[in-house]
Amino acid sequence: MSLTRRSVIKGAGAAGSLLLAGGIRVWAKVEQPGLPSAPHDYLRLSSALLGVEAAALEPAPRPGAAPLADTFHALCDEAAPVALAALLAEFGQAAAGGAAAPEIAQRLLEHEGEPRPDGVGAIARLTMLMWLYGVWYGGMETARMPGSADFLAQAHRTDLVVSVHAYRNAWIWRFAQTFPAGVAGAPGAWSEPPPGLARFLNEA
Repeated sequence: MSLTRRSVIKGAGAAGSLLLAGGIRVWAKVEQPGLPSAPHDYLRLSSALLGVEAAALEPAPRPGAAPLADTFHALCDEAAPVALAALLAEFGQAAAGGAAAPEIAQRLLEHEGEPRPDGVGAIARLTMLMWLYGVWYGGMETARMPGSADFLAQAHRTDLVVSVHAYRNAWIWRFAQTFPAGVAGAPGAWSEPPPGLARFLNEA
């Protein structure tokens, strides 16, 4: 079977499908109303990490669903408030200094060509992965970077689905020009040719 962009990304996103199918827990607080609004710098930070314009990051609002930036920020704040504050402070300082978004993202994610080993690096990676997959990969992070456990609350050193809304609207599906497997109401099939990219960039 030949490898295509869609087949590679399908495999990359399979972990999220398995988490949903296997009944792995969804973040409890996502069902609670009134999540605090994320600071604007968190949205700008997310934009830099993902390489997507801040204005395009969020899917169209859905009744009863908090904005993804608010959800992801609240989860980071629960898991690692000190590291999150340090990440936002470093991002704000770099942005105020005129550094370009790709340069800032590289600083936050890497150190001397390797994954950055401190709390800033851990929360930057976890934020990027939440936007990409709709999944909090605390277990994967601590398995690959054992030192990250020092910065994460014990309950968050595991993988969990942030929410069905986050998983369904993960950017990995838009990059692949397809819809997530295992989510009710997702049209089409992986065997079908993808619709045009514009449909996914404007998907509600």
